[in-house]
Amino acid sequence: MEVINEIVWNKVRPTFTLSSREKLVEIDSKIEQLDVLLDVEANDVLAVGIWGTGGIGKTTITRLVYERISHRFEVCTFRSNVREVAAKHGIVNIQKQLLSPILKEKITQVWGYYGGSMMVKNCLWNKKVLLVLDDVDQLEQLELLVGDKRWFGVGSRIIITTRDLRLLVSHDVEIKQFELMGLSEDKALQLISWHAFKNDPNDEYLELLKAFVKYAAKLPLTLKTLGIFLCGRDQGAWTSTLDKLKKDPEETTFKTLLVSYGGLDDMTKNVFLDVACFHKGNDKDTVIEILDCCDFSGRIGIDVLVEKSLLYISGKNVEMHDLVQEMAWKIVRRKSKEPARRSQLWLREDIFHVLKNNTGTEDIEGIVLHLPKS
Repeated sequence: MEVINEIVWNKVRPTFTLSSREKLVEIDSKIEQLDVLLDVEANDVLAVGIWGTGGIGKTTITRLVYERISHRFEVCTFRSNVREVAAKHGIVNIQKQLLSPILKEKITQVWGYYGGSMMVKNCLWNKKVLLVLDDVDQLEQLELLVGDKRWFGVGSRIIITTRDLRLLVSHDVEIKQFELMGLSEDKALQLISWHAFKNDPNDEYLELLKAFVKYAAKLPLTLKTLGIFLCGRDQGAWTSTLDKLKKDPEETTFKTLLVSYGGLDDMTKNVFLDVACFHKGNDKDTVIEILDCCDFSGRIGIDVLVEKSLLYISGKNVEMHDLVQEMAWKIVRRKSKEPARRSQLWLREDIFHVLKNNTGTEDIEGIVLHLPKS
């Protein structure tokens, strides 16, 4: 029997190849990094958390890794969109989905979250499990779905994707962390070109391609969306599209990034909008001091936003991707068509409109006016 198992697992296992599109974005190198962290040859139970901003490719990488190693496990389950499913149907629904592949039947008798957790533990403790929880946004989800290493058999692997680093740090189970970063400029150019031209970067469009890459902050999802939209269009259409995007970000990208913003508390939302409208690129300590004067608890607010991949610290300065900043601007603009009804004012024409017409309201929380040097 041992000889047969050896042949099945090592000789007849599924082959794993990367498509040309995946090779363009060096997805294979990221898979290799995850392979090292997962260490599937080890017999202990390991959990790996993949975190990064929306649209950066966490789910894509995880699915490819899942397909690559799933043949090594007794029980495999990939639970997509945990955040959305939990919000709409509750954690119990996800617990039932975890149990169904094991019991080979539809699960109906799960009474409450904690009862479901006990069933998951009792069914999995002696099995080698590969479990993926994709897009986790609440600590409770981890506690009720992967509460303890003892819930899983020897050699089990748990992969968690999230936009919130704090979840991985706060969970009782030790989780190896893997931050998924944006693409290099060369690979970002290749990705958008593949979707726009089905080929390498077109020299005639190179400067426009670079402008789109900069706009998209090298996020794979955004680059793919833009490339598909631009495919077959002439340079005039590309230029027009770029101008339009700078004025009004595409709804698909906006909704993708908006998920991270929606999970913030009110104070942290205010910190995020203030940084986007007033403080991007400024010294971190100075920004914190200003935010504290506004009773916003600036230090913890910035820390939370960094953990959620909405901000990053470069040297001593607070930074954010242009695309994330444009999302923040759009959130403020959507509060009202009338500038006086918005919480932040940073555009000269809006500020002059309010001051000239004396239309100021209590809705305005901050004004920063950058005058031309002349």
